[in-house]
This record gives sequence, structure tokens and C-alpha cells, in this order.
Amino acid sequence: MDDVRYLTYDPEQIWLDMIAAYVTAGGDVLYPGDEKEIHLRGVQAVLVQAFAAIDHALRMRTLRYATGEYLEIIGEDAFCPKIKAAPAEAEIEVTFNAGGRLDAGAKVTADGAMYYSLAADATKSGRTRIICDEPGAAGNGLEEGAQMRPVRQDAGVQSITVTKGAAGGRNEEDEEQYRERIYATGGVSNTTGPSYQYERVAMGVSPDILGSRALNIGAGRVGVYVITRDGADAAALLVAVHDALTPRHERPLSDHVTVLEADVIPYTLNVLCEEMVGDNLKESFEAVAAEHTAWQDNTVGRVFNPDRLMAKLYQAGAVRVIWEDGSEFNGGAVDYALTPPHARCKGVITIRTAEAMGWVYGASAKLQEE
Repeated sequence: MDDVRYLTYDPEQIWLDMIAAYVTAGGDVLYPGDEKEIHLRGVQAVLVQAFAAIDHALRMRTLRYATGEYLEIIGEDAFCPKIKAAPAEAEIEVTFNAGGRLDAGAKVTADGAMYYSLAADATKSGRTRIICDEPGAAGNGLEEGAQMRPVRQDAGVQSITVTKGAAGGRNEEDEEQYRERIYATGGVSNTTGPSYQYERVAMGVSPDILGSRALNIGAGRVGVYVITRDGADAAALLVAVHDALTPRHERPLSDHVTVLEADVIPYTLNVLCEEMVGDNLKESFEAVAAEHTAWQDNTVGRVFNPDRLMAKLYQAGAVRVIWEDGSEFNGGAVDYALTPPHARCKGVITIRTAEAMGWVYGASAKLQEE
């Protein structure tokens, strides 16, 4: 879509209009470097900057173009606050010598690069909680069994061992993710009830929720099935979605809400694409496959539609598309198939080009035989 401007202006036309007004008022011919010319150029710059500032301010009040704090204001007005960075947390077991202690806030590290602080005083041997000093996903790298040491050496500390690996650290939501989440939630502020409302609230919990679907699973029972991003803490996300859906000001009194991950129906597509002699379209085919994977895998209840992928590959330049050995959907043939409303498809698409095999359309004895 073309870039929309709310206030258009042409600096050169502004200058010509200024000169015309100057001459009409009786001004003399202006030459470069003339003090009057310099002064008018300064006025022109002020006008252009003012027009640009007005246009920028108008654009910052739209969801499409807003950035920074302006985008956060729009999100807050749409009841969709931005998800900020959060620090990772872990558990450690500290063994002390006689008289040893670590005060709350004492820093410990495993590698000298990432530091964690004690959440409470530790004066006796036992487990305690530590919090990463740097918010973000990087703090999740501390693994169970790692040996740590206090930054300020203390003879009373015998050993520090990680008993529960770090988790819960997340990066701040980037602006494009946030923008898409505002679009997804639709600015809904009223309570749940219709399936759309349950789904929008679930999608607004985190950018790691890729899809959601609310179903009636019995009288007064609502099942909300979600798709979580690979690598995300699915269990924590399910709890967060449940918490968002069940407050007294959100959930209808008659509803009992259950939040579950969508069932997975697996598929594998090994695709051979033939192309014209001299073409080198493998990257284009792989881009089509990536787009189709996102479309196919990230919606609960979406039908399995390999025909869509085939059509997109033909549009990208393939002259023939073949499902190779090993291709299957849920253990069966690769055909258009309905998906249960509480399930999602999830699979892998592998692209090969005929050119990589030494034969292409128009130059293949195999094709001539066929």
C-alpha cells in the first residue's frame, strides 16, 4: 500500500510562491547570497519543518505508522499494553561454611558475563531464588547443574549449584509484533462471551501466542485452544491465557474456561519443482514454502490444503510440482483434508529443484519419455 501523507507540501513550490509574493510586494531581483535571499530561505526552512512536523504528528496517531511511545499510547487506548522485557529467574543451592551468608541483592555468576542477584537473604545452606540483572531472553541460558560463584568473594561460601535452570526471561516485544497484536485484539474492552472475544483476549496475552480458537465443549464450558511459538514456555503461556480469561470482569458467570494447546496433526511435504532451462528459482520456491508453512501451521482448525502450496509454486515459476516419496499427512496421502476444530497442522516442507538433479524442463530425457 502506498505511503499515506496527511499533509503534502513541495518545498520548491513554496519557494516559488514566496518569491512571487516578494516581487508582487515590490521586491528587487534576488541573487544567490543576497541577505534577503538568505533570510527568505530561512523562512522557507521554517515552513517546511512546520509542515513536516504536522504530518508526522498526524501519522503518529494512526496504528499503521505510529512508532515508539506513540504506538504504546494507541495500544493502551485499545486495551493492549506493550509487553516489556522480563528477567529470567533460577534456583540455586548454596552451601556455607560456618558463619557464611549472602545478603539479598548479592550478585553471583557462572561465566563472568551474565550476573544474577539473590532475591532474599541466604544465611543457611539450602535453596534460594536468583533473578537475572539484565531483562531479556539471554538470561535463560543458565542451565541446571551449572556452578556459580559470588562476585564478591566470601570465604564463608563453599559452593553454589544451579538446581533449576533459568526461565521466564523475555525480550521486549518489537514494534511490528506489537502492531500486529493490536490489530489482532481489535481494541476489545468488553467482556468475553462470544468466541471472538475469548480468542482476541487470548491473542492479546503474548506475541508468543500465534493462534487461538474458542469452542463450546459442553454446557457452560468453554475450551480455548492456542498455538504457541516454537521454543516458548508453553505451560507458562497457558497459565497466562487462563488468568487473562477468567477474572470476574472478563468471564461470564456461567462459563467454566479451560485453556489447552491445540492438538497437532503432523505432515511432511517433500516437493520437487521443475523449472525452465536456465532458471534458478530455488530461493523463490523456499520463500513460498516458508509463507505457506506460517499460513498452514498457525491457525487452529485450518484445513490441510497442499493444493494452495502447489498453486503458489506454479505462480513462482515452477512448470511442474511433484510430491516425492516420504510426503504424507497424518500418516496418509497428501490430499486436501478437514482438520478438527481443536487441532492444528504442523509439519516440514522440503524443496528440491530438478536443476539440482541435472535435469530441467525442456532438456530432460525423462520428460521426453513421459
